[in-house]
Amino acid sequence: MFKRGKIWQKLMNYCRYLKLGEPVVKAPPSFVFLLGRPGSGKSAIYRMLGQKLREEGLASDITRIDDFPVLKELLDRDTEFKRHYRKEGGFVVTDFTILDDVLEEINSKLKELEQSSRVNFVEFARARYANALKNFDREVLDHSLILYIYCPFDICVERNVRRFREARGKDIDEHIAPTDIMERYYKYDDYEELYLKSEAELKRQAPAPLVVVRNDAEGLERLKRELKKVTEALKI
Repeated sequence: MFKRGKIWQKLMNYCRYLKLGEPVVKAPPSFVFLLGRPGSGKSAIYRMLGQKLREEGLASDITRIDDFPVLKELLDRDTEFKRHYRKEGGFVVTDFTILDDVLEEINSKLKELEQSSRVNFVEFARARYANALKNFDREVLDHSLILYIYCPFDICVERNVRRFREARGKDIDEHIAPTDIMERYYKYDDYEELYLKSEAELKRQAPAPLVVVRNDAEGLERLKRELKKVTEALKI
């Protein structure tokens, strides 16, 4: 039988913090969803969190699944170009249901992973996260923590332009969303809209425990303070 001692108190404090009510006893999250616009800082936050989790012994191994390589893999299978077409320097998606297929593919990958002391980061950007997260099964979400990165659109665009100028195309962190794509697909963000009205309501509607990290200002010290909320959530 589970004894209500210090561990129970930590769970209670965590659930009060997330406004979840009485907790259901379970293991620390195996999956961390990094959600936010291109330029919001997902890759930097992944690196900082990964280092912190290793330093504090909260994870023996850390993996990362970015949706962009999965998208490229699915597009490579579209040899008849029914869902995209090629253009100089990249491609244009014409059938956006492929974005749901990408997340379903990631969901399958997550279900195959062992739930152990490894933490698996899942990184993607969408305009409507409420719909996007429906592509993940309950057995995945029940072992997940959602990390939503709040960063206004204009700041993300500015960072993305700066990153484009510095990019050398050497790794997936340098995948840049052009400004026209940012305007068309990432200007609206349903989680941002809800967060600005009520953080408590955003957490209530999320399909898994959710922590908001504000990355709307320059400087690592503030971001490090924000990330303490995440490491605390992963300590249960």
